[in-house]
Amino acid sequence: MTTMIEIEEKGNYATIKILREEKANSLNMESIEELFSAIKPLEKKSNILSVIITGSGKFFSAGGDLSQMLKLDENEGIRFSMLGQELMDYIENSTKIFIAAMNGPAYGGGMELALACDIRIASKNVKMGQTEINVGLVTGWGGAERLIRYVGKSLASYLLLKGEVIDAETAMRYGLIHQISEDPLSDAIKFAENLSKKNPDAVRAYKLMLKENSYLLERSLFGKIVSSRNGKEAINAFFEKREPKFL
Repeated sequence: MTTMIEIEEKGNYATIKILREEKANSLNMESIEELFSAIKPLEKKSNILSVIITGSGKFFSAGGDLSQMLKLDENEGIRFSMLGQELMDYIENSTKIFIAAMNGPAYGGGMELALACDIRIASKNVKMGQTEINVGLVTGWGGAERLIRYVGKSLASYLLLKGEVIDAETAMRYGLIHQISEDPLSDAIKFAENLSKKNPDAVRAYKLMLKENSYLLERSLFGKIVSSRNGKEAINAFFEKREPKFL
């Protein structure tokens, strides 16, 4: 069986690369399942704070594999959609910070994968779009819902119905990417390494807080962290002008 995913762990982060360069890193059912198999074990590793996802070659991901979609009946189509939704939801709900290092275009499901991540760092040459309608389809992996959440219903309507492809500067203006980079993977690694210097309890708390958006949750997590060993260590290290040593 051909390996479609490459994973490397280093320190407090892991890097996952999609290896379907000959298919513009499009995702079929098998590669989605392989992504799952790579990501799930990382959730149990307390030393891993962040996960970088990137593509091989010139594409981040061209989306769902149309050659496989062409063969799907209705039930298989529902299963394909469900697999993709489960992967994107798992990434979004993970305790890890997911960083999309967008080395090239992200179309359709590739954009859905990027939007499921917490941070998106893109090459200046990146183009992205929910282009499904251009091939007679609709989003299947939560892309419409996330797009509405990020840019609002009005702009999402325009982008979805037109199948609009936008460049990196426009995507950044819309809030869809966070940084334009000459070397997205290198800058994603810098982001991950910077995170590794932070209180891991605070990093995980922010992931939960940004999802739940609750004052009650915020004050509960603040209370736990400020009273914890790692919280006290961070404050003492600040006063003592030294690097903190977290558990």
